[in-house]
Amino acid sequence: MKVAFIANSVWYLSNFRASTLEAFSRQHAVSCLFPAQDDPGPLARYDVALAPFFLDAVSTHPVKEGRALLSLFNTLRRVRPAVVYSFNPKTNLYALIACWLLRLPCVPNVSGVGVASQLGGLKGRLYRGLAGFFYRRAWHVFFQNRQDREAFLQAGWVSQGKSEVIPGSGVDLSRFSPTPREPGRPVRFLMAARLLKAKGVPEYLQAARDLQAAMPGRVEFLLAGGVEPSERGVPEAELVAWGQERGMRFLGHVADMPALLGTVDCVVLPSYYPEGVPRSLIEAAAGGKLIVTTAMPGCQEVVLPGENGWCVPPRDVPALRLAMQRVAKLDAAGLARMGQASRALAEQRFDENLVIERYWQVLPDEAGGGADMEGLR
Repeated sequence: MKVAFIANSVWYLSNFRASTLEAFSRQHAVSCLFPAQDDPGPLARYDVALAPFFLDAVSTHPVKEGRALLSLFNTLRRVRPAVVYSFNPKTNLYALIACWLLRLPCVPNVSGVGVASQLGGLKGRLYRGLAGFFYRRAWHVFFQNRQDREAFLQAGWVSQGKSEVIPGSGVDLSRFSPTPREPGRPVRFLMAARLLKAKGVPEYLQAARDLQAAMPGRVEFLLAGGVEPSERGVPEAELVAWGQERGMRFLGHVADMPALLGTVDCVVLPSYYPEGVPRSLIEAAAGGKLIVTTAMPGCQEVVLPGENGWCVPPRDVPALRLAMQRVAKLDAAGLARMGQASRALAEQRFDENLVIERYWQVLPDEAGGGADMEGLR
């Protein structure tokens, strides 16, 4: 059977859904739909068909959005899959519209409600009207946190029986695993994220400066992520200047996250962005790292306060610095104990096999739905 996966970038599919693509391609003819301007190279290692279409992931211009919807419609009409799995807020909505017109089952994954949910005026009303109509017509809807599902349920956009919460995108527990800590080095913090202001990057930079001043030589801070060129991103010059300060390093894009995680003690994400369950936090938990994040939907799903980390209010630099200071004051035994709690949480809640199995089980019957994971192996 033909199965399609749609996302707003090749990067998303290759980084967050690699294991799902591999598993499904063993049993089905898989097509990947992504923006035409993206380099398809990262998908070359998978047994999938490539189906690029026009999409500007950050645009809200009516002409561009109409073109994107038409392009996706035509691409799906050509591929004609038995089921469509979609990700990311904009591609979720456009996939739902195109699939409704083509009478194809669509299974969106709500990984946070995205910036579109924060639009005001006519665009905001249009988005909410379309989302309310088309999410009700989804084959099934996956959510990555309870708060988003509850909001959709209360709005009447989904039903109890055709929606559920799954553990984010899951994580490969064999690829991300604990490594021994190098003795004697400073306590090292890492923020790895899209370098958007709403991800809490400015707050992390300032809290790092404050803590370095209070504990000079005892702490180190890393920042990883590609520069975002839009006004939503933190200017590159600011990131580079921060990385030249004592105890700070700006790494830019990092391809080998398991190796990087093996060199740090704590992962920090001070996000106030509408998240699903942040992948960086799931990977941190699997790697046995302490976590400091905000008490935001999705983020707090990966923290057992006081056991494997702490949650702080969003946009609160003093609270963020204090939580990071609590980590920095732990001895080796304390770091190890809390790291073990993170790993145990990842094993219990965030194994990617749990996610893949649910995707497999909601397939329409004619595509082999309802089978267990043995069909994928």
